Amino acid sequence: MEFDFGCIEPVGFVCSVELSSVGLWLTGGTGNFMAYPITLSAHGLGMMTVMGVVIAFNLRILGFAKGISISAYDRLLMIGWAGFMLNLVSGLLLLTGYFSTYIFQGAFQLKIALIVLGGILMKVIMNGVRSGRDEKVTMLLSVACLASWTGAIITGRLMAYLQ
Repeated sequence: MEFDFGCIEPVGFVCSVELSSVGLWLTGGTGNFMAYPITLSAHGLGMMTVMGVVIAFNLRILGFAKGISISAYDRLLMIGWAGFMLNLVSGLLLLTGYFSTYIFQGAFQLKIALIVLGGILMKVIMNGVRSGRDEKVTMLLSVACLASWTGAIITGRLMAYLQ
């Protein structure tokens, strides 16, 4: 069996992701040392965009900026989707370079779960607003949504320290 010192398993699926051309490009294995900082910066921009939209929308649900109609947030939500797509692509790129480190890490797994939960809650809240669901329930879901996205950012930052 062959072993790669950067991987935690014999060269199999997990290590093959890291040793792929994309994984090596991201970690500088191909001589390009700008890929990681550029990809990480793109991930930060996407995160900033998503959180800005999530905060603005949910604060409106919680009663702030009542002069702005909920339907006015439709365009803002499209910007949030663009930020989410940037985060998805940059996150997958970042994952390829350090797959063996993060795929088994509890903080990473919790981060992904919180992102999925936050996305579901955003959809449920928007559907609830459009269908006229009880305002108190919608506000409670909004608080949970803010907590979920905040938790995703916190666990994302913790990933760097829990290797």
